[in-house]
Amino acid sequence: MDKKLLDKIEAKFDTLTGVYERFSIEKCAKNLIKEQRPFSLVLIDGDNFKNVNDGYGHSVGDMVIQIIANQIKAGVGDKGFVGRFGGDEFILLIPDIVEYNEVWQLCREIHDQFANFSVPDYPAIFITITTGLARFSEDGKTYEELFEKADKALYRGKQKGRSCFIIYLDSKHKNIKIHSSDGPSSNSMQQHNTIFSLLAKSGDLRHGLPFLLQFFTTTLMIDHVCIQGRKSMIFSEIYSLSKSKEFEYIDNALISLNVNKSTAIFYINDVNNLAAIHQNTLLDICNRQNIYSMLFAEISYGETFYGYLRADTTSTNRIWQNSDMDLLLTAAKAIGMILHFQGKTLEDI
Repeated sequence: MDKKLLDKIEAKFDTLTGVYERFSIEKCAKNLIKEQRPFSLVLIDGDNFKNVNDGYGHSVGDMVIQIIANQIKAGVGDKGFVGRFGGDEFILLIPDIVEYNEVWQLCREIHDQFANFSVPDYPAIFITITTGLARFSEDGKTYEELFEKADKALYRGKQKGRSCFIIYLDSKHKNIKIHSSDGPSSNSMQQHNTIFSLLAKSGDLRHGLPFLLQFFTTTLMIDHVCIQGRKSMIFSEIYSLSKSKEFEYIDNALISLNVNKSTAIFYINDVNNLAAIHQNTLLDICNRQNIYSMLFAEISYGETFYGYLRADTTSTNRIWQNSDMDLLLTAAKAIGMILHFQGKTLEDI
């Protein structure tokens, strides 16, 4: 690693973590652009770090940030420079490594450092990271363009369920729009309002449900969302970027055994864990359909069961977030309520 790159700009260090400050990374990147020297710009976000600060306090939070920084440095090694962007966000500069397979391997090595993440005296804390990467000059000619592309890749990773890395590709990520609006609470209210608006569309679930499923695939970037009745998939929407296009009905009896009665949800982040709970039949079905993670939200009203709102991801695992489950369960219960008051079943529509 050419440390002279940072010496040229009299780089400064972050006092908490010992990595470089964000502005030092930015200055160095701009110098490389002037020299037309290829490099990769990497953005890394800690997943669900807010829960650490809220649950354990900021002193523990600071310790966790230090551990995150050390894990990232261990993954990067002497290939590049690690900077702290702010909070639990980090920015990396990797000179001369831009070939796709090389940057893929680098991201893999960084993420592997978090496989056994642990915090001394706090065994319940487990942190994963989400990573977005863009390359100069393939993805941008200026620092601002490059940062925007890396940010889009990071956003795509968050929408896929976090704990993953995304290398920016114009063909896949160009049209991604990052929603910041008024913050998570405002965004959540808008999404809930959209759900009810779509279900009320034309007063007929037959017209509203296809729009609802499309909303989930595009907004949450879920590969497949469907409505399962008692014996078949009634409505199904496959995300345009999904690598799998063939999905089949999954017997409700295999799901109902696993549904949490208090939340009316069954989810699994990695279907390989089904073997540990002796659900080999369900695992075989998932493997046949190329499903890596899944979620089922019960469509019911009172004691009446109608089916499930089902979500699947392919090609990569998804860490289902509370916000994901909240939206999917809200939609499932709203569908159940509408069916009850209309005196219909899913099969009737």
